Amino acid sequence: MKKINVTGVFVILILAVLISCVAFSGCTESSGSSSASDASGTSENNVEKGNSAKNTQQQLVVGEVWGLGGVDPGLHSYDLNNFLVSEGLTSISPDYKLLPAIADSWEYVENSTWRFYLNENVEFHDGSKVTANDVKTALDRSMKLNPDLQGSLNIKEVKVVDDSTVDIITNTVDASLPGRMAYGAAGIYKNNEGAEGTISTPICTGPFKVVSYDKAADTLKLVKNENYRDGAPKLDSVVIKFGIGEPNTREMAVEKGEVDFTTEPTLGSTKRLESNKNLNVTIHPLCQGYKLKFGDVSKAPYDDVRVRRAIAYAIDRQKIVDNILLGRAAVSDGNGLTPGIEWRNNDLTGYAYDVQRAKGLLEEAGWKDTDGDGIVDKEGQKFKITLYTWPQRPALPPLAQATQSMLKDIGIESEVRIMEWDAISDRKKEWGMIWVAGGDTCMMIPDPSYYIEGNFYSEKNDYNYSNPNVDALIMKGRTIFDKEERYDAYREVQRIVYDEDCAGAHCLSLPDGSHG
Repeated sequence: MKKINVTGVFVILILAVLISCVAFSGCTESSGSSSASDASGTSENNVEKGNSAKNTQQQLVVGEVWGLGGVDPGLHSYDLNNFLVSEGLTSISPDYKLLPAIADSWEYVENSTWRFYLNENVEFHDGSKVTANDVKTALDRSMKLNPDLQGSLNIKEVKVVDDSTVDIITNTVDASLPGRMAYGAAGIYKNNEGAEGTISTPICTGPFKVVSYDKAADTLKLVKNENYRDGAPKLDSVVIKFGIGEPNTREMAVEKGEVDFTTEPTLGSTKRLESNKNLNVTIHPLCQGYKLKFGDVSKAPYDDVRVRRAIAYAIDRQKIVDNILLGRAAVSDGNGLTPGIEWRNNDLTGYAYDVQRAKGLLEEAGWKDTDGDGIVDKEGQKFKITLYTWPQRPALPPLAQATQSMLKDIGIESEVRIMEWDAISDRKKEWGMIWVAGGDTCMMIPDPSYYIEGNFYSEKNDYNYSNPNVDALIMKGRTIFDKEERYDAYREVQRIVYDEDCAGAHCLSLPDGSHG
């Protein structure tokens, strides 16, 4: 069976639009009629190709957009979690609720300490029981290999209480810690390091086990965990071919039978793919969006909120939805968080498309077209910038081109450059650079702290946004254990960063899941 999953996500820090994800699948001789989510025993929101012949072995071959590069869970637990190999102490439900996983309960003790009680039915893939010492060893090792993880989890120390109880002490009082432990990078695994200090065959606790990893081909092979505590998966095996970055390549791979399932084929291809009797297409919701992200808001030209607002007003989000996303999106209300999340502020003013207002704000900020060439300038400098984006998501390049045209209408000249993510990161200090980005509105944990802190806390965000009132509210939110009171603090953060400060330009979110 083949499947292509077309994902859509728009959050332009000026406006956000909801889009959907389309999944396409087809059949190969090795595959049955199971889908990606069937791997764990469910079949929601998947695209499958029917297969009249029932095979005794059901294998799913996945064409993954992004590369893997390794399987040591100390560095790659996030990816292993995505493919149901590793698990954390807690997990997240499809509707963003906190669920038990390796731990079946937890409580706040005192003095910044959370106590987790392990599920005694959880076993590693080798059949050994997971103990508190395993939890400590895995978390300590992962945080040592990846120091950023320790900051993301806000963990000061992990202590073993007894074989089935572990204490996690945070750097500050932190009501969000149970939610943070659902983060994919915080997976629990057995420390079976080789002599070189790395793990080549992860032993985790999830529904699938690692058989092999071919680093040269960036291909991971999995088999079902027959002894999984919630029942064995329906699929017998899964093969993931990582790093198929080009949308055309992913699309052709499904049509040729090289993979059974992939995501984000080329824009406008959905109808053609649906007409292929060897493919099935499914459209399902995503929690992502597209945005314009300012490179540095502490320096000109984006240190002036009027300039940021002008760019926000310049974006015709409805035109993007209609002409680029083919109607599979919804214009944002100005909030980058996914609609439907209970801690989201749904009462923002936002930035409706208004060219004249955008021009007026630029003029107030001192940007005027003094020589009549159509490009505004200030103190002898033209407002000329670069819009950076990457090729893996098929909607991003045309979105960047549309943004280029819209900015020109208010007197800002821009160049579109398409390159890999890492290369763009090296250009963050360029004057006036903007990321045309997507994907980071996914809620990685079932708690507002992850997204809010990562994007707006002055010590964590990567575009130099700083507001003392926002920092204080974020730190206050960490310490409040009453859910609604916490959420109110985070909602106020959203009001300030989006409505008052226009810290980013959110454009679109993806409700129906596809822009193919």
